Amino acid sequence: MKILPALSLFLLYWSFTANAQSRLIAPYINAWKTSDTSQTHKAEQTYSLLKEKQDVLEYRQIVNEMYAYLKDRPNDRLWIRTVMYDVFGKIELGIWTEADFSKDRLKLLKCIKLASQLKDNQLTAELYAQYAELNRKNSNYVLYNLKAVELQKKVGLSHFEFVANRYFNISFGLYTNEDYRQSINYGLKCLSLNSEKRKAFDPHLQILQTDIVGASYFKLGKLDSSKHFYQQILHTLTKIPDPDTNYQDLWLAIAKGNMGRVLARQNQAVKAIPLLNEYLASSLRLNSFNNVAVAESSLGGVYFKNKEYGTALNKFRNSYRYATKEDMLSEKFIASKGLADVFRAIKQTDSAFAYYALYQQHRDKLIERVNKGKLSAMNARIAFDNMQASLNEAETTISNQRLIRNLILVTIVLLTVIALLFYNRKMLRQKHVAETLKRERKLAEQKAEQARSQIVTFKENIIEKENLIFKLQKQLAFDNKQLNESLLQYTLVTDTEWEKFRLEFSKAYPDFLPSLQQILPAINPAEERLATLLCLKLTSNQIANTLGIGKESVGRSKRRLKQRLNLETGAKLEDFIYSLT
Repeated sequence: MKILPALSLFLLYWSFTANAQSRLIAPYINAWKTSDTSQTHKAEQTYSLLKEKQDVLEYRQIVNEMYAYLKDRPNDRLWIRTVMYDVFGKIELGIWTEADFSKDRLKLLKCIKLASQLKDNQLTAELYAQYAELNRKNSNYVLYNLKAVELQKKVGLSHFEFVANRYFNISFGLYTNEDYRQSINYGLKCLSLNSEKRKAFDPHLQILQTDIVGASYFKLGKLDSSKHFYQQILHTLTKIPDPDTNYQDLWLAIAKGNMGRVLARQNQAVKAIPLLNEYLASSLRLNSFNNVAVAESSLGGVYFKNKEYGTALNKFRNSYRYATKEDMLSEKFIASKGLADVFRAIKQTDSAFAYYALYQQHRDKLIERVNKGKLSAMNARIAFDNMQASLNEAETTISNQRLIRNLILVTIVLLTVIALLFYNRKMLRQKHVAETLKRERKLAEQKAEQARSQIVTFKENIIEKENLIFKLQKQLAFDNKQLNESLLQYTLVTDTEWEKFRLEFSKAYPDFLPSLQQILPAINPAEERLATLLCLKLTSNQIANTLGIGKESVGRSKRRLKQRLNLETGAKLEDFIYSLT
């Protein structure tokens, strides 16, 4: 008899615990079950609650109870919302690790498939946006933000609170890939959303987006437009100062510094230098070393134009040091070019060659990064299209299976002949699907092979260029004759090959082309090519092979060049050319 009270107490405790769990997740279940256009706002309310509380234990309890709840009561929409809350919470609370990436990525991809089956564009748009945030460092970043925006437009932008974030992410990703015009287009759309007085618009996002638009105009050489957007940053921060004084001071300095960069480009050094110095001082004070690198290289450019080579050298050196510290490839590229130009101006040839070689390496890495980004984006697009095709195929398969099931239930009472005919039809359909899949797989393999070929070609070009630079430096130090043999390896059929050859030739014989142009100001590219090859003491056959023309054409070209140089009848064109070196 004494056992009964204990049992009653246990049942009472279990009942209380179950009810407590239900009360904790009940609001989330109610919010996440919503399927109409208010679903995004209701989900955002649960995210806002998480942001306010910052309670890791409660977050874990909610997630665990939701997954437990879904084991007994499966629901695709609730499962999707639970995964989204789970991923968002890890990132917001700072407990997300790289080890979570693969698992969460696969979960979100599964959610996208389920949302597609639910035919819910609004939920799918939210998933694309979250998946993009999870892939910030990958080529998928821009693609999935674009897909999110595309679906948000279909549903109606008013149903999404953070639309501006999507446009900012696209603008930023396009700027990184050097697609400056499109970056401006999406950036202006982001800024226009602020004029609608959206509750969720972040003032810091406005500053960042204005900076990206201004920087894009600067890259395109549209200096007045660039200056206008940096003036907007100054106006915004002056009108409504940011509560964080360090943020306020830094962005005022960035805006002024970029206006200084514009003025420097417009050859207004007197106005540019004070603004750039203020930019530099504020960046140093706030330990913003990436901005220090930009300010120093900008000042170096101004002093170089003014022929103040000592100051310019110091500025470029500082810029390169800070750019290296912050791993800023673009600024290392600019600073190494500046150093090479300064050393060349002060006749320190060895240092000039060393920094030109470094500049070439950084330039090649920049080109590789941009091309790799574009190639990765193409591959990501292929992968995305394949996933969409899989989703459509899955939907078609499910629809067909349902239709088949219903037809079988109806026709089971009909004649066996009808059932057999239906079975044959089903088999034909499956064969058609298999053939379609085979064609799609073959097409995908072809595209993948093309992509691999592009990558291999690109790498080979990089290796070839680096080897040539190394070989050129080594040869310059020992034997100009060997350099000539290296230069003979070029085939100057295309403008690109000619430009590569011309650059290396100018390094070997820096005075030759300027002297020739001084004697013959109206010299054309074809005559330049012929003169440089004659300078290398090539035979007519060798010149013909190098230029991709006939030996007779070489002879005619030599006679025309001799006439243009007004050489005496007995004078030899080759001797005159050699004298210019």
